[in-house]
Amino acid sequence: RTAVAAVVLALTACQQPDDGTIAATGRVVADTVSVQAPALAVPRVSLDAGFVTPPGAPAAASTVPALLSLGAAQRVSAVEVQLGDHVEEGDVLLRFDDAALAAQERVAEADVAVAKAQVAVIDAAVDTTHDKESDLRDTREEVEDGIAEGKSARADLVEKRDDARAAAAKLPKQLATVEKNLRDLTAKRKDAEKQLREVEATLEALPAETPAEQRAPLLEAQKKLNAGLKELKAGVAKLNTARKKITDAQSQLRKAIPQLTKGIATVDDKLAEARDAVKKIDKAITKLEDARATLKRNRRLAVIAADDTTVNRAGTAREQAVVRAPADGVVADIARVGDVVAPGATVAEITRPALVVLTWLAPEQASRACLDAPATVAVDSLTAPIDGRISRILPLAAYPPSYHATDQVHLTRAVPVEVTLDAALPPGAPADLHLSSCQPKG
Repeated sequence: RTAVAAVVLALTACQQPDDGTIAATGRVVADTVSVQAPALAVPRVSLDAGFVTPPGAPAAASTVPALLSLGAAQRVSAVEVQLGDHVEEGDVLLRFDDAALAAQERVAEADVAVAKAQVAVIDAAVDTTHDKESDLRDTREEVEDGIAEGKSARADLVEKRDDARAAAAKLPKQLATVEKNLRDLTAKRKDAEKQLREVEATLEALPAETPAEQRAPLLEAQKKLNAGLKELKAGVAKLNTARKKITDAQSQLRKAIPQLTKGIATVDDKLAEARDAVKKIDKAITKLEDARATLKRNRRLAVIAADDTTVNRAGTAREQAVVRAPADGVVADIARVGDVVAPGATVAEITRPALVVLTWLAPEQASRACLDAPATVAVDSLTAPIDGRISRILPLAAYPPSYHATDQVHLTRAVPVEVTLDAALPPGAPADLHLSSCQPKG
């Protein structure tokens, strides 16, 4: 057995294309449409109609009128197709017993009187919807104006915050410049004070009889130093004032920026609430429009003449008793005459042309496959392969069916891949696939 398996795997490996394509096997997916039984509207019938107990006579049973609902179950009265028949969309598949629907014709005249009485009520309701819609549109306009104002306010806040951030970004550099200038002026002031002390000490050391011409240079130097020192002190004072202004501005900006950000967030919340309000108003307007459309439809129905109402209702009910093919295909299953089925029960199955092939790829193979990549599919019943494209790659790895085993996929997790074909194939048929790779192997 081991040797046989090795030979099989070797032969399979030899069949792998060396042009970068991915070889795989799969099955044609059956496309079956189920047809359900409709829910037919059936009137209730009074079992006591025509049987009235004479006054004073003892009742043999309860005097409460008994009503029979013909029930939800429906009986198949005719089948128009057989298993294997080709049908087109709209072809009649089967018919249900519609004899009970004729009872609706006898109650139509009474319904007409009620319908005419409802016309005035419906007209008043339509007027009410117009009034409510007008009020809602006025409210919506006010909310839209508020949104516009909110957007403008938000833009102003954002601009102010941007300006504040820009100013805050410049202040450190300005502060550093002021600090540097302050240090320079402070050093110069100290030098000037030192020089002034030296000049004053020299003047004090001169004898009293020192000639004026010798004192004059020192006095002139003292005067200049005092003037320069005064300017330096004034400069230092200005720089200290500038530094305080910058630090105060930094403090204010540190407070202002979060406040502006908070204000923007508040405006955003208000705008979100306003937009939600607009959505709710639009939804309410849509509901009013739908309600008004329904009322108008009901009004048109209410004014239909008795005979027309009867004909329309009877025709609609009888049409529901006819089950038609929802799509082109082959009849795979069909109910029998006399079957009693409930609404929603399957009464027919139609197999449509199969255009999808399901295969399983090893994770390494799946990593080289891409959506919309070309593919060819071959089956034993056709002489030439059919073109297609990869239409689906599921984002998971699972154990494939037991019938699917290759040298790449065998008792291991694999990735399901679907290929959509240009032409139909027999449902359930095994197929050989060659998928174009979008990535180089390895």
